Amino acid sequence: MKFTKVVSTLIVVCFIASLFYSPSAKAMYYKDVSYKYWAYNDINFLSKHKVINGFKDNYFKPGLIISRKDAAVMLVRSLEMQELGVGSIKMKDMKSTSPGYKEVSIAVSHGWFSIFDGEFKPDELLTRNEMAKALAVAFDYSGDDTSIFKDVPMTDEYFDYIDAILFHGVTTGYNDGTFRPLEKVTRAQFSAFLSRVFQQPISYDIKIDGQLVDNAPSIEDALYLSKQYEKSTIHPSSTKYREFSQNIASADKTGIKAGALIYNGVGEVDTFSPSFFSPYLSYRNSDGISKPMFDTFIILGLRYEGGQFAENALNKANYAEWQSQIDRTFGYSGALRNLNDAAGMHNQKADVYIAIPYPKRTEPFITLDWREEANNLYSRFDIAKWYISNVMDRMKEENYQNLNFKGFYWMNETVKVAEDEALISSLSQAIHREGKFFVYAPHATSTNFKKWRSYGFDAAFLQPNSFRKSVPDKEDRLHRAFINAQIYGSGITIEIDSYAPFQAEEGIEAFNLYMDYSKRYGLDKNSMIFYQGTNMVVRMATYDHPVYQMWYSQLTSTFFSETE
Repeated sequence: MKFTKVVSTLIVVCFIASLFYSPSAKAMYYKDVSYKYWAYNDINFLSKHKVINGFKDNYFKPGLIISRKDAAVMLVRSLEMQELGVGSIKMKDMKSTSPGYKEVSIAVSHGWFSIFDGEFKPDELLTRNEMAKALAVAFDYSGDDTSIFKDVPMTDEYFDYIDAILFHGVTTGYNDGTFRPLEKVTRAQFSAFLSRVFQQPISYDIKIDGQLVDNAPSIEDALYLSKQYEKSTIHPSSTKYREFSQNIASADKTGIKAGALIYNGVGEVDTFSPSFFSPYLSYRNSDGISKPMFDTFIILGLRYEGGQFAENALNKANYAEWQSQIDRTFGYSGALRNLNDAAGMHNQKADVYIAIPYPKRTEPFITLDWREEANNLYSRFDIAKWYISNVMDRMKEENYQNLNFKGFYWMNETVKVAEDEALISSLSQAIHREGKFFVYAPHATSTNFKKWRSYGFDAAFLQPNSFRKSVPDKEDRLHRAFINAQIYGSGITIEIDSYAPFQAEEGIEAFNLYMDYSKRYGLDKNSMIFYQGTNMVVRMATYDHPVYQMWYSQLTSTFFSETE
């Protein structure tokens, strides 16, 4: 185990370094902004587009406080503004020969900056409240009056501007609930704020059957307008700085068309049979002809005896529990053997992904020979890499003739801590070296969802989380999920709970909406995975229940009818 520890430690260190040394990192613009600097990507993004410049000798001086004049120049340059607005441009403290006079005049005439007793005060340092005003006015942002910063009451003259940039995701404030409006803004901070603005869609197109019917400046406006147009869809508009796809799953490398999540943990499905998988593999059309359904199966177990493989306090899993999950998956009554047999009966080949449990972040790991390993990034990588190697070996040993082993699935639904970012990126490279794919399905509010590609995932399937009866605004949630899937190139997770027959009526509204939005946005032609509790597809296909039968018909006609 010591040799494994040393080797894996070296691997993780190298992988973590390679994570930061991306192609963009090699194109470093400034001597004093390393690839580890928090605003590195933002500064390089603006420099690439010539919005911001450095100083002589290739320095950026990220900690230098930005002046009001420099902020005005940067904004005007970024928006390529040439004409004056309708406001007054008289400034006692600037002449036509003053550096930056033209840009400042344009900014002031459009109302981006405040004037103090006729003076612009070009060399005074920019404060956060003035920055908020400049960004909100320049980009025509408005808020929803929900800002709750402790130090910015609604009576503050800058409240509307700060509320607007909060609403549009340009700022989050500080962890203590403050905005600190009078704090000065550094060049790095201003770069980060401006970069966030430019990496958002400039507006949102409203379409019906692919035809443009309207346009809105924000997601909220677009959601409101979509209610005026039946069967409409919402699509991000590209900017000169970033192009947005108007299709789902534009960044998917896997080719998954329709995947099914199959839970095989303790207390989920304990015993499989070939007949369990038959309703997933094929269905009979109206002519009685058998047609194929799901092309991909993701095998995962959330629970082990006495705990969960999840990012919570119930996760105390050691090597024995991970080994037990492997044994369940490959056992005689396990998912893989029976899926293989079912696929053979249907003369089909099924693609398979195996889930990687979440390595706990607390308590030491106990090895199979009862030794204790301190819990840290390296030991967490060790157990996950050990698991991957064992799964790879078992797949080779079993040599399933009707299964194509495609890769691994990260079972956790968010990436919340920096250590997990390094862990996932390291695991992705190990998986790719084996020639396999790495995928995951983040939930609707997942932290760092937008960064999924940078972690090395080959596909992501965003969960709308709109399927429960108690969830309000289901349609808005679905629109948001499909919008984000376009912006960030992901697929979508279709969801239905495990409804008992007496509960089925409760799920009709949500399932109808999922099927409707899938057709509207063309998900049937792109990439989805299906969360269906533990066995809802089996219930839909085999139970004599009108709601189940309706759902199975909707599922097959929405996603699989083109094969007829």
